[in-house]
Amino acid sequence: QALRSASCHSRSLEKGQGRVSKRHTAAMEDVQNQLEGGLKALKGFKIEQGPGLLRFIAICAGLASFVCSVYLMTGISSAVYHPVMYILYVYICLFAFTTMLFEAKQEWFEKSGSLKMLGDYQEKLIKHCEFLTLMGGRGLFYIFQATLWLTFADTLSEFLEIGAACALGFVGILHLFAHWGIMPTNIVQRMIAKAEQLSGADINQNGVVGE
Repeated sequence: QALRSASCHSRSLEKGQGRVSKRHTAAMEDVQNQLEGGLKALKGFKIEQGPGLLRFIAICAGLASFVCSVYLMTGISSAVYHPVMYILYVYICLFAFTTMLFEAKQEWFEKSGSLKMLGDYQEKLIKHCEFLTLMGGRGLFYIFQATLWLTFADTLSEFLEIGAACALGFVGILHLFAHWGIMPTNIVQRMIAKAEQLSGADINQNGVVGE
């Protein structure tokens, strides 16, 4: 009787261990699936950028557009008498800021804690406006900004608007050339190295983990 009791107790322990093992295995598979999904998302998190000179020109064009829009917004009378134009200045200012954000070195947002907010803003744009990660998409975006500036240039005397439009249009055309393969491009992958260090996997398949 004691042997039967011990045997029943042993079988119940084995069943309990089996249930725990199954739950543990299911939990591990769930975590692994989530990790793989996160790694896939990080692998697609990349920005196509041109050579350093092109990025510098694009940042200068974006800065010129930003300064011009801020300068024109300082006139309070335009907000009162021309509210629609004033709203367009705000849009252009935001677009110019986005231009500089995508042409800047992406390492700045990864290494600097003070720029984390900008990095979060850029991540949202990448998620919802994926065309900004491509040279061709940003080229069309810059040309669109140039056409917005041209809507304010009624006469040749409005040199600020014309200058900003020409700079952005020129940079946009160069980006389209890069998209068509006329100019070299670099793939800037953000956060890949950090993910590789955590997972130990070669996500970008460059033969080195963590770079």
